[in-house]
Amino acid sequence: MHKTISYINQTLPRNAGIPVLFLLCCVLANAFVYAKDDVCSAVEKQVNSSALKHAQWSVYAEYADTGKEIIAYDSDKSLAPASNLKVITTGIALIVLGEKFQFATSLYYDGKISDTGTLQGNLYIKGGGDPTLGSEKVKGSPGLDNLMQQWINAVKKKGILQIEGNIVADVSLFDEQSVPDFWPWSDTGNYFAAGTSALCLHDNLYYLYFKPGRRVGDKAEVIRTKPAVPDLVFVNHMRTGKPGSGDNGFIYCAPKQFTATLRGTIPAGVKEFAIKGSIPDPPLFAAHYLMESLVKEGIKVYGSAVVTHDRQELHEENRIFTTLSPVLSDIITTTNKESVNLYAEQLLKMIAVRETGIGSIKDGVSTIEAVMKSLGINMEGFSIFDGCGLSRNNLATTRIMGTFLSAMTREKCFDAFYHSLSLAGDAKDIGYVKQFGIGTPVALNARIKTGYINGVRAHSGYIRLRSGKLVSFSLICNNFSSPLSVIDKIHESVLVQLAKLP
Repeated sequence: MHKTISYINQTLPRNAGIPVLFLLCCVLANAFVYAKDDVCSAVEKQVNSSALKHAQWSVYAEYADTGKEIIAYDSDKSLAPASNLKVITTGIALIVLGEKFQFATSLYYDGKISDTGTLQGNLYIKGGGDPTLGSEKVKGSPGLDNLMQQWINAVKKKGILQIEGNIVADVSLFDEQSVPDFWPWSDTGNYFAAGTSALCLHDNLYYLYFKPGRRVGDKAEVIRTKPAVPDLVFVNHMRTGKPGSGDNGFIYCAPKQFTATLRGTIPAGVKEFAIKGSIPDPPLFAAHYLMESLVKEGIKVYGSAVVTHDRQELHEENRIFTTLSPVLSDIITTTNKESVNLYAEQLLKMIAVRETGIGSIKDGVSTIEAVMKSLGINMEGFSIFDGCGLSRNNLATTRIMGTFLSAMTREKCFDAFYHSLSLAGDAKDIGYVKQFGIGTPVALNARIKTGYINGVRAHSGYIRLRSGKLVSFSLICNNFSSPLSVIDKIHESVLVQLAKLP
């Protein structure tokens, strides 16, 4: 090989007074070294494989309790980590905010409520950065329609029967940059690249329904969106693909722009087919949706739906209702297992608010770097531009990933963090490793966060040895040309050998 694969040799015990025990320990130690050789050989075999010929590949593993290195191959090379970055963002969110932290979204009013039930003022939705508001992804979140009913009931209970002013979305908690730098244009507009806001709603996504054409290549007709997004129009170039070809459609739309271009294909042979888009202006959508819901319930609104980035002077005696999110540990479980980019970006800004008072991407990144340094992580080779890993410009090393994972084991929030990672080979797990390691010592053992963007595949997490000792690991591959499944098998083969260590 042209590069060195390093691993730590076991030091043989010395006890001249107990020769039998000494010999036994020697035998066990030699077996241990041979097992380490198997891990090294597994990595060496893959390094020389055709699948990685044009790729950059990095491997790192260490004992979580001591930090002693087990194996390292190109572990100090900076690579794009994709969604493995969520491991760091969610871990630091638990440290900074606490696993029982809850986001709060409140309804307020200004002006006066007349004896006849007229609000002579505005109704405010004060955003608290909750990524789960109006979502059903996380246990404890009421969903969009139930949330609206709760708010409407609270408005009625306050005696408000009509509103002379506006429905105002107060998004002053976060800055105005909703999408991080360096996100691909082909991603923005699609649900997985939904922008951040102090006021999110319904995961900041909508479903766009198509009617496919009769033949492959025919134009696919736009039917509707659910929920309806006011003023959103489409330039439709979507075509009909082969039956069973799945979602190959893309929505091109910048934040706060309401003309979206549709390209790609949806499958033939179905009555209708939906893809998911990102709502261009989530707080404006939230204000609109509440206004429409109030009107449907007979509460007339004379004003409009508006958004303000200026902090409002809202008084506690004018608070109508507060919606609390699920606890942070539950949010992070969904973030990691389902790899929800929006949730990670909201966490990035929220830790910035807690540590700096400024809810920005820049301050979120600075907070991550500061906390990692406080944990004793060597930051050389680390450079990030978002919290979820969608940017190809993000850089991390497998050594940084591994040492961070080990550092997390010493935090009081570790149990919540550990269980937020998907369990390999568990058919009941909601993550993306249900089939990973089945029939091997990896199954129902390794806790894994996957990562994938174009040309990037990563697996980081924890695995237990035969002795039960916990190991932190990270494997990242960039710029591969082989199928994704091949890279998965390569990573699985290394983890199998790690799991076989005594």
